[in-house]
Amino acid sequence: MPDASGAEWSVLRPPTGPTIPLNRLAPEAALRRLELTIVRRLEGFLHGDHLGLLPGPGSDTNDARVYQPGQDDVRKMDWAVTARTTVPHVRDTMADRELEVWALLDVTPSMNWGTEGVTKRDLGIAAIATVGFLSQKMGDRFGGMMMLPDRVKRLPGRSGRTALYGLLRKMLTEPIVPD
Repeated sequence: MPDASGAEWSVLRPPTGPTIPLNRLAPEAALRRLELTIVRRLEGFLHGDHLGLLPGPGSDTNDARVYQPGQDDVRKMDWAVTARTTVPHVRDTMADRELEVWALLDVTPSMNWGTEGVTKRDLGIAAIATVGFLSQKMGDRFGGMMMLPDRVKRLPGRSGRTALYGLLRKMLTEPIVPD
């Protein structure tokens, strides 16, 4: 519904009918359900990729600074700034960085309970899927770790939708450890 300024706003409401817990669905159906819900709710909230923190070779421009003869490459001359200021300027670039995202899922017996419809484990997988789908959209690697009662199982970081689905499938199909 539009507000006083004419902007469109939509209100997110919880589902009204009965929901099926993720652990009762086939892994593929559970993953499709998570992705559709997450993408539908987050579409339009994110704009742009992340920049690196260090200067270096890259495609994203940073600030312009005064040209230092003998130190700066003439090919990096910013002619628009030079024309405006009448002083030679060069444009520094910001290095593009690839982010590697890691998530930890607790699959100890303490995660086997929750409300009637959803366990804490299901909520954990849904949260990891949210972060995973966002990072996958930007081309970043996504890896995970599962904290079992006796050890930590590492799932290597990979990029792409297929790799993310594989990681989430492993988390969904990990056997439930009884109390």
